[in-house]
Amino acid sequence: MVLTALFLAAAYWGLEALLNVFSPGEISFYRELFGPRVGEMGMRIIAACLFLLFGSHVQYTINERRRAEEALRASEEKYRTILESIEEGYYEVDLLGRLRFVNDSLRRLLGRPSAALVGLPLEEALGEEAAAVLGEAFERCRRENRPVKAVECRMRAGGEALIVEASVSPLRGRDGEIAGFRGILRDRTETRRLEMDLLESYRKLQQARAATILGLAKLAEYRDEGTGTHLERIREYARVLAEELSRLPRYRGYIDARYIEDIYQSAILHDIGKVGIPDTILLKPGELTGEEFEAIRRHTVLGAEAIAAIQEGIEGRSFLNIGREIAFCHHERWDGSGYPRGLKGEAIPLSARIVAVADVYDALTTRRFYKDAFSHEKARRIIASLRGKHFDPEVVDAFLRTEERFDRIRRERLREEEAARGVPPPGDRRVSAG
Repeated sequence: MVLTALFLAAAYWGLEALLNVFSPGEISFYRELFGPRVGEMGMRIIAACLFLLFGSHVQYTINERRRAEEALRASEEKYRTILESIEEGYYEVDLLGRLRFVNDSLRRLLGRPSAALVGLPLEEALGEEAAAVLGEAFERCRRENRPVKAVECRMRAGGEALIVEASVSPLRGRDGEIAGFRGILRDRTETRRLEMDLLESYRKLQQARAATILGLAKLAEYRDEGTGTHLERIREYARVLAEELSRLPRYRGYIDARYIEDIYQSAILHDIGKVGIPDTILLKPGELTGEEFEAIRRHTVLGAEAIAAIQEGIEGRSFLNIGREIAFCHHERWDGSGYPRGLKGEAIPLSARIVAVADVYDALTTRRFYKDAFSHEKARRIIASLRGKHFDPEVVDAFLRTEERFDRIRRERLREEEAARGVPPPGDRRVSAG
């Protein structure tokens, strides 16, 4: 149309110019051709051209808008089709928390038709607990102006309790302001059940592992310490010291929950090497000869070698790493006078420094075949006097800050022994002897 208008205007102007050049006077056939008011003809043609020009522009605009609307409808239809086909439940709500749209997956999850869900408040559609959790997520999404992911809530659908993971994103209007919220609801019930089953299996495996290790460690204890709760006390003492040291700034990046659990599990292996010491030496009531004492000292090396052999079949980090350190180094001394290598100061692994204090405290406060039990107060004085000599000063300080817990653990374990035997244990009767 634009080209037509331009062509007509050019033709008129060209004809008029041609006539003016060759016929300067008024030409009668020109007047007869266009009428007596030939002067108005130009304005009419110009008006017609303008009409054609602007009319075609308006028509073009209308056509473009129609095409844009059709493309938008096609895009929305494609968008809806995608939402309907995804496995996760999709929802849209307005600012009042009323459902504006749900896809087929969410309809199946809730067990209700879409027509019955659209327009419902979330409390009626999902239940009060789930609606409250999502309401908090909506508020957080509005406040932070960003999506909120992995919000877990519980709901009931068709009489069945479900665990659902929800996500929330802002739904904006044409002005860019938040007009509602949208997101995904995933049924995590079966996944969570499998996770809980896996965690329970892992817990039982850990318990079985700990029981097996304790049983193996008691093989050495029965030959030397009797049938008491020495190993149980040792690991409790070690955990108390590790927890106390973890509060110090220099250990916060080293002693974490994993380290504390590892030292708790592995402290009972400190004397595992005694299974390799002959009974004639290990249970000798009298004074040991030099050779016999050297044989006793070898239990540290034997224990470390036994644990190292076990580690060869284990991939990755294991609590046995700490167990080997403890077995090998728990008789080393801060001043370098210990064995088997004469390590000094912080060259001794921290785990061994911790168990050294725990082991000596238990040895002092427990009756052995070669000695009576000391009281807690006397044991505390002895350990404090060995600060910076036999023991790491920081570990001794941690012991002094937690000595009441040590005494409580000792008493509780001795009561367990008493209950198991049916008579007061000898060590408990001598506890106040000093």
